[in-house]
Amino acid sequence: MSMIKDKAMDFLDNGGFDLDYDEFNLPKLDDMDTILDNNIHIWEYRGMSEEEYYGIDKNEGRTD
Repeated sequence: MSMIKDKAMDFLDNGGFDLDYDEFNLPKLDDMDTILDNNIHIWEYRGMSEEEYYGIDKNEGRTD
């Protein structure tokens, strides 16, 4: 179990946090190196746009 935890923490420490992954939102172990090599953000990995992933309403705050 500690090898899996080490792999996950290495992923996060080596750039996963910068791509918006965290301990509760991790990719598959086999995908971690590819994600770091290609800077794939969590929303892209999940097949969404940033707005979809975070639930951002593009019309929020509009006055027209």
